Amino acid sequence: MSSRSETSLIDMKYAPRALQKMFIVAGILIILGAFNVYSSTYYMNMESGANPYSHILRHLVFLGVSSLLAFILSRVNYHVIKKGAFLWCLGTIGLLALVMVAGRTVNGATRWISLGPFSLQPSEIAKVTGLVWASAHLAKKIDARMGMSIFGHLLLPVAGLFIPSLRKKKSATFAGLFHYFTPLYMPLIMAVLVLKQPDMGTAGMILIFPGLLYIIAGMPLLEILLSLGISFILFLGLAIVAPYRMARLVVLLHPEDYAQGMGYQTMQSLIAVGSGGILGQGMGEGFSKFLYLPEQYTDFAYAVFSQEYGFIGSAALLCLYLAFMLYGLSVGRKLKETYPALLVYGLTLLISVQGLVNIAMVIGWFPVTGIPLPFISFGGTSLLMNMAALGLIWGTATQSLREYDEQERRKRIAAMEGRPLSFGELSGSVYGSRS
Repeated sequence: MSSRSETSLIDMKYAPRALQKMFIVAGILIILGAFNVYSSTYYMNMESGANPYSHILRHLVFLGVSSLLAFILSRVNYHVIKKGAFLWCLGTIGLLALVMVAGRTVNGATRWISLGPFSLQPSEIAKVTGLVWASAHLAKKIDARMGMSIFGHLLLPVAGLFIPSLRKKKSATFAGLFHYFTPLYMPLIMAVLVLKQPDMGTAGMILIFPGLLYIIAGMPLLEILLSLGISFILFLGLAIVAPYRMARLVVLLHPEDYAQGMGYQTMQSLIAVGSGGILGQGMGEGFSKFLYLPEQYTDFAYAVFSQEYGFIGSAALLCLYLAFMLYGLSVGRKLKETYPALLVYGLTLLISVQGLVNIAMVIGWFPVTGIPLPFISFGGTSLLMNMAALGLIWGTATQSLREYDEQERRKRIAAMEGRPLSFGELSGSVYGSRS
C-alpha cells in the first residue's frame, strides 16, 4: 500500500463520525451553491451580451483552486499553523493596507485588489487569519491558567493609587491587562482597516468570532455582558456617526416605507422569498434574477434559492447550516487540547453563523451588509477561505486526535514496562514537537 493511501486511511481512522457528517453537509452546500450560481447568473449574462456560462465557469475554477488549498491545509501540521499566526495576520494586514492605496472601488466601497480577470478580497482572509491568531493566544492563556479576570486587571491599577502595598504591582497589573486582550489585537487592527473600506458588517465579523472564543473558553457571565454592552455601544456609535448606517437600521424596521429607496433591495428580497411558496417555482424558473433583485448571485443568493425551491428548499438550506454548526461543535468537544478545540469551534461558527446572518438579512431580520452566504454566494475569495477553513478543521481535528491516541498508547506501554514516561514521550507528537 502506498504512503498516500496509508495517510488517507489514518485520516479516516481519526475522523469522528461528526467530522465526516460535517463534510457531507459541506459537500451538499457546495453542490447547491454551484446550481444556484448557474441559475442566478445565466439570464444576467445573456442580457449583457456575455457568455451565459461565464460566472458558473469562474465559480468552478474557484472551486477547483479552493479544493486544492483545502487539501494542502488539511495536510499541514497544525502546530505550524499555530506558530505562523503572526505571519498570517501580518500578511493579511499588508493586503488590507494595499486595498487602501491600490484597491478597486465598486458601488462606493474599496474592498478588492484586481488580479487580471480575477479579484482578491482581503477582508475575507482576515476572518480566518484572525481566528488562527485568537485561538493560538487564547489557548496559551488557558493552558497557563491565567485566572485573573478582566475586572481584576482593571481594578488593581486603580486600587494601587490608594493602597500602598499594591503600588509596586501596578505596572505588572497594567501589563496583565495588556496581555488579557492579546487574542483580540490582530483582529482589532484588521477590523479597523476593513472599517475604512467601508465595510462595517465584515469588520464586525472579524471581531465577533474571536470574541465568541472568550465565551467558549469560559469567560464569566458578567464579563460577557460587559463586553456585549461595550460592543453594542461602539457599533451604535459607528452607526450614528455614518448616516447611511443609521438609515439601514431605520429601513430594517419599516422597509415598506422606503420601497423605492434604501428599502428596495430588502423589499425585492422579501417578494422573491414569499413568491416561492411551498415547493418553489423550479430551478431556473424564478423571476427575481431577471434583474429585479440587485446582488442576486452574491449577498442575496438565498432569495433566488428560496424563490426557486420554495419554503421546503429554503428551510432545508437553513437546517444544513444548523447541522454544520452542531457537527462542528461536536468535533470540537472531542478534542483534548485547547488550541485545536478553539480553532475548530471558531471556524465552525465562522461558516455557520455567517450563513444564519445572511439568511436573516435576506428575510429582513438583519440590516443589509456585505456578508455572503457560505458556499452558495458567488465570490472567489469567500469560497477560497471557506474551503480553507474546511481544510484547517479536518487537518486540526484528525491530527489532534491522532496525537492524543499516540500519547495514550505510549502511556500504556510505559505502564506495562513499569517506568515513567520520558519528556520526549510526554511532549512529543507524531507530527513533531509541540509548541
